[in-house]
Amino acid sequence: MSETAKKNIKKGDVLIREGDRGDSAYVIESGSVEILILRGGNLMQIGTRGPGSIIGEMAMIDDKPRTATIRAIEDCTVIEISRADFAHRVESADPIVKMVMRVIMARYRDMIARTQFMQMPAYMTAAVENAENSGELHDLAVNAIKIHNELKAALEKGQLVLFFQPIVAVQEMKIAGFEALMRWRHPEKGLISPGVFIPVAEESGLITEMSHWALGVSCDALKAIHAVVNPGTTDAHGPFVSVNFSVKDFSAGNFSKQIKSVLQSKKINPANIHLEITESLLMEAPGAAKDALEECRSFGTSVSIDDFGTGYSSLSYLHHFPIDSLKIDQSFIRAMSRDPASEILVKSIIGLAHNMNIKVIAEGIETPEEAAMLKKMGCEECQGYWFAKPMPLEDLLTFVKNWTPPLIA
Repeated sequence: MSETAKKNIKKGDVLIREGDRGDSAYVIESGSVEILILRGGNLMQIGTRGPGSIIGEMAMIDDKPRTATIRAIEDCTVIEISRADFAHRVESADPIVKMVMRVIMARYRDMIARTQFMQMPAYMTAAVENAENSGELHDLAVNAIKIHNELKAALEKGQLVLFFQPIVAVQEMKIAGFEALMRWRHPEKGLISPGVFIPVAEESGLITEMSHWALGVSCDALKAIHAVVNPGTTDAHGPFVSVNFSVKDFSAGNFSKQIKSVLQSKKINPANIHLEITESLLMEAPGAAKDALEECRSFGTSVSIDDFGTGYSSLSYLHHFPIDSLKIDQSFIRAMSRDPASEILVKSIIGLAHNMNIKVIAEGIETPEEAAMLKKMGCEECQGYWFAKPMPLEDLLTFVKNWTPPLIA
């Protein structure tokens, strides 16, 4: 759970006092502060800071007394970063936090910074050396913190929504299911792409709360879908909803219990919920993933591997895990029609998967020619813009009611 919070500071108030233990750092969102040090019994101003600045971070990082007093020059709004939140990020090896540490150490304690720089891993040293100046890293770090703070509020205020993209059984041209895709309806910035906020959510650990929310919303959506779907356009079990999970979801140790609890409380048939995980997750945490997925499979859920082909694993490796289906990454599908080698590769993946009783879903279908090629290869299911773009639930229900299979060769 994140510990970040927004605070309002009045002009003249002391936010940080020299000599106190540092439990928090702050990002100034608006207003300005002055930095004061005690010399000869008097407070002496040595600098000021305005919006976008990080203050009070050194004592939080190295657990030493504050070296200066911070007082508001005008009314301020600040984002507090607690020690608990920072410790969680460091524990999860958040690269953004490492960059924050690098920048602030360079700014205040040059000697410590040089020592730390020599001890940093080679990839972090190169990243810092290649930056044009510390301001680039500072801006990156502050932006990530602001996104995280706003994202936490978005989850609490109901600004996150799910869009659903149909998955079509191409052999019968029926609706097989839908993938639930997260979107952020920002009150000022509009619809924000998951490519912007999902990495921040994963790095901060907020993704576990978001995944739990997404599962619950998907269960509610599933009930609405089943209420309007024409039985002739889907199979006997009705459409499924595929929900994405990350490696952070598995690290808590109670993943399968949480899944089972939500499905029972929502009265959902586990067969209609598919757990979608990335290929790289299995490589990052193979033991935890295998145990959790086997437990989920035991009470009826299906497991799908997303973006297969991008994680450098092999089908023989996946055979050790309880996998029901795999999604061939769209990069292979798009290259298939113009590159014979890609076509052969897709055929091989489908054939090998079928030999291990693993169903194949192809992503990124954009033309009827691609759909026809995959149908001929024996691919069971397809997903892509040619069938339908991701859409909010209200649009999806209309789509389901009026579903007419497109014609392919």
